[in-house]
Amino acid sequence: MKKFDSLKSAVNNELNTYFEKKLKECSDDEISQVINVLKDFTMNGGKRVRPIIMILGYNIFRDIDDKIIRASTSIELAQSYLLIHDDIMDESDIRRGKPSFHKHFENKIKNRKIAENIAISAGDLIDTFSHEVLLKSGFNEKDLLNADYEFSKVIEDTGKGQLLDLFSTINETYSEEKLLKLHYFKTARYTIEGPMVMGSFLAGNYDYTQNIREFGKNAGIAFQLYDDILGMFGDEAKTGKSIKSDVNEGKKTLLIIKAYENSNDLQRSFIEKCIKSGNVSDDDFNKLKKIIIDTGSYDYSLKKIDEFTKIAKQNLKSIRGSEEPLEMLEFLSNYIIHREN
Repeated sequence: MKKFDSLKSAVNNELNTYFEKKLKECSDDEISQVINVLKDFTMNGGKRVRPIIMILGYNIFRDIDDKIIRASTSIELAQSYLLIHDDIMDESDIRRGKPSFHKHFENKIKNRKIAENIAISAGDLIDTFSHEVLLKSGFNEKDLLNADYEFSKVIEDTGKGQLLDLFSTINETYSEEKLLKLHYFKTARYTIEGPMVMGSFLAGNYDYTQNIREFGKNAGIAFQLYDDILGMFGDEAKTGKSIKSDVNEGKKTLLIIKAYENSNDLQRSFIEKCIKSGNVSDDDFNKLKKIIIDTGSYDYSLKKIDEFTKIAKQNLKSIRGSEEPLEMLEFLSNYIIHREN
């Protein structure tokens, strides 16, 4: 849809303006160098789904203006903060087809430990940027404080989700219930629910908060379950990451959990070997994918994605407001489960 492209362009322009402002304010060459890399990292690719959802949450109840474009960049700046730290934890050297933030500095200074420390500090820095741009967006105090409080809770829940994710790699067993909680905290809250609620608060509307939360929760979980499928069965050229990365990191996705539950003892031992290997071979990876398909795990994941998407759409239909943003959010719900990256 053309409006998605228009909103993405507006967000990118605002991000660029903000970074240029921060660079002009900075009087230290080394810190300016870090801010420049933060700018490049943030501006490199990215679909701007989160800020667009925030804008649409606002647009349901109020016409789009410069203030909401400015405020929406907060969630994209926070995205950079989270990705920078995530790449260090995952030891990922590539992000969106280019060196990850810490790898960029490692290539430059030839010291991985210091490069990672620079990246951690830079992530903390851009986190403060995210709150600054929101708090200075020009909205009234009540709606701004409610939106920023929601923003803070979103980051808190994302941190909880990351902790659950880390523990999942060392726990011998992991349930579907625990995984869905992880996906809610780590994906649904900060990808869809949080941004959309923030947008509605900035519009001064509090009547449909619960419907927005249910839409965001279910659409977000569907998004992550599909992302896990792309992670193993997608096209690396389109996803920009190795299809073996989730397995090598020991992640227990729904694909792995249900395959393990439905496997025989021999298959279970093989699954355990793969997710503990840290560097699964191509042959073993292809065998693992076959087990996931043969045990019905792949089809089960598709079924759960469909269930969550239907609940999301039901809640979206309960919201009364401008038709165009609601239609765009429904379009986005469909895109979530048909995308290739």
